[in-house]
Amino acid sequence: MSFTKLKMKTAVLLLPVLIVVIISFKNGGHKPANTMFTYEGKSYKPGDTVFGFKQYVKLVVGDDDAPLLLGVPHDGVGIGDPQIPETGTTGRDINTLPLAMEIAANFKTATKKRAWIVINTIGRKRVDPNTFPNDVDKRYTHEDGKRTYLSYHSLLKAARERMGEMQKTGKGGLFLDLHGQAHRYQTPQPYISVKGKEMSSSFIDQTELGYGLSGYAISQSDEYLDKLADSSSIAALAKAHPEVPFSQLIRGPYSFGGLLEAEKVVAVPGTNIKTLVADAALFGTDAKGEAKKRPYFNGGYCTRKYGTVVLGSTTGYQDNISSIQAETPGITVRNNEMIREIAAERFNRAIINFLNKWYGYSFKNR
Repeated sequence: MSFTKLKMKTAVLLLPVLIVVIISFKNGGHKPANTMFTYEGKSYKPGDTVFGFKQYVKLVVGDDDAPLLLGVPHDGVGIGDPQIPETGTTGRDINTLPLAMEIAANFKTATKKRAWIVINTIGRKRVDPNTFPNDVDKRYTHEDGKRTYLSYHSLLKAARERMGEMQKTGKGGLFLDLHGQAHRYQTPQPYISVKGKEMSSSFIDQTELGYGLSGYAISQSDEYLDKLADSSSIAALAKAHPEVPFSQLIRGPYSFGGLLEAEKVVAVPGTNIKTLVADAALFGTDAKGEAKKRPYFNGGYCTRKYGTVVLGSTTGYQDNISSIQAETPGITVRNNEMIREIAAERFNRAIINFLNKWYGYSFKNR
């Protein structure tokens, strides 16, 4: 065989390898294929389920280059065996698990990548993964309660750090902690159903996006908010885009709230509801007779710990994986299968647009 023919044959053999490498790097992955995920001495491939303490908590393994991690801490109904006593009063975030699975399915269809998902199956009154560490010993006096809590965080930490390691030379990713809220108006108010019909409900139709910033903070001027990037769970995103005022990442048209609004999901904060306005007619009055502000959850322990908060009592990681807590309403996001299917498509499109806009991905959005 001549030297020229040998070079041509070698080039043909190497072409498929080069194509795989190019495709991998196009969307930010720095490895052309998945490697096994190892947890407590056992290896798992994408799609496998890793079980934690007594299988009360679990992790669905994602693809190494998947830039999405979903948390479902509050949709459990289990009681444990032996029974874990109730030490809390807040109820279940109903249907956040099927919502997460639906979002993950849409994400895989659109991006060809399997998201990571961490799940708690024990009832929230018995085990709440959002409990801050300084309250753990006081709340979880039952050994199984504490071990379940610790196991959830062990799995979440493992997934979060795996994503961080895989994205070390990549574009980064998002941890979206999914919750459900049941905030109410004083009297029924109109809202638009997922089918586009005008309806009425006392439940407030809004997805509350928590960044670890107080309701007071997000209600201030852009100039005030612009100084708080390091106190937020998306501090790394702000650092990556110093040319963009931080307030725009929180309530601008390309913020996660703004992108949800573009998909017909009411979001707080966003471009339409930028601040928490006091209104006695809508939200009632406090003990002093003063008008209450629009209710809002600003993000719990998991959002702060596993995001990129720099300042505060709970700090996160110093990498490119930021976090957002999403407190979703039942009436337009979670209540039944039809609603969840439509809402999951909307959330998935917003997630992909967010990743494309701020992280530099080029995922196709359907």
